[in-house]
Amino acid sequence: MEEQLISRLKEILQGYKDIHLDYVVEQVRTVLKKRTMKAFHVNQHIPNGYEDQGAFNLLMVTTGQTLFDCVVGEEYFRYDAIGVKDIEKFQVIDGMWENKESKKSEPFLSLRLSHGDESHIALALEDHERPSLKALADLVLSIRNPEASQA
Repeated sequence: MEEQLISRLKEILQGYKDIHLDYVVEQVRTVLKKRTMKAFHVNQHIPNGYEDQGAFNLLMVTTGQTLFDCVVGEEYFRYDAIGVKDIEKFQVIDGMWENKESKKSEPFLSLRLSHGDESHIALALEDHERPSLKALADLVLSIRNPEASQA
């Protein structure tokens, strides 16, 4: 799973000259310690409203059923950790958004995981980003609502 994450980070970091892959990988390894990553999604851009906090973020779920939301910036790395079962609201939106640059409506897929006044957002604006978001959503849902995955 780490190889897949590194591959995705290489793709994302092409747009960020001042953020080095080694730095991000080292920070992620420090966060995970000995935990095994079960699913992840890297947002190519920071979701609206969070732009002042970093360049992009990544969400990971571990075998210990913990969600990590890591925000990465040029000289900045922070993360939130929450037990998946503590997530109060699980929302998936599969819709269209108005791309002002191309002046076209384009599909998107988003996942919002909320607890208290905090939200953790995964966003897929391109088709190749959807599988990791769907895998993350499926894993979170199977942990929060195990009976649904047994049906």
